[in-house]
Amino acid sequence: MSVLFTQVWDIIQGKDYEYSKFIVDTYLPEMAAMGLIPVGGYYMEVGSGPRIFAVFSVNEIEEVLKAIADKRFKDLLQELKAIICNYRSSVLEPTGAVKRGKYTIQKGVWKFNQYYDLRPGVKKAYADFVINEHLPVMSKIGYVEVTGGWNVALGGVSEIIAEFTFKDPMDIGRLLANEEFRKITLKLRNEFAVNYMNRILRSTERFDEPRWFK
Repeated sequence: MSVLFTQVWDIIQGKDYEYSKFIVDTYLPEMAAMGLIPVGGYYMEVGSGPRIFAVFSVNEIEEVLKAIADKRFKDLLQELKAIICNYRSSVLEPTGAVKRGKYTIQKGVWKFNQYYDLRPGVKKAYADFVINEHLPVMSKIGYVEVTGGWNVALGGVSEIIAEFTFKDPMDIGRLLANEEFRKITLKLRNEFAVNYMNRILRSTERFDEPRWFK
């Protein structure tokens, strides 16, 4: 499964046109040329923090470290920072609980992501919970895809991210009202997680298979 490099930011007021042109014409192609393949761009609809999420995929964490140490990346990031603010980045490694192949670009989707840290001393019990209780419940709910479980290896604000994908945003509301999901989430929060929060994201057109992918 892929390793992800994520970046979040806000656009500086009045820089929208300059930002759009730079992202499509320069930033995404240059990131891809450095081996950081864009696989998703999202706008946060519900939650706290910067509003724009950019997601890039590589095969190994060493590829991310090599790319971000390169002068080309540092120069490109400085150009980006002239038109954005509240920048943060993180490196995500798969937990292994979710069986998935290469992380590919996702178009026209919505995300419901859970973010949290683990309580001390619950790592083994948490792993059993995810495999034997959490994933079976999520698989039973037919309108949601468990896209990934991620350990935050570098950066970010949480240790773990659970990523769920929807084609229809109305299904997020259905999930949040689902009794089985509510029970399993309550157990997660009461027994295993601290600093829990969630976000709802929608994919942006800027990252929907740009012309340089074709």
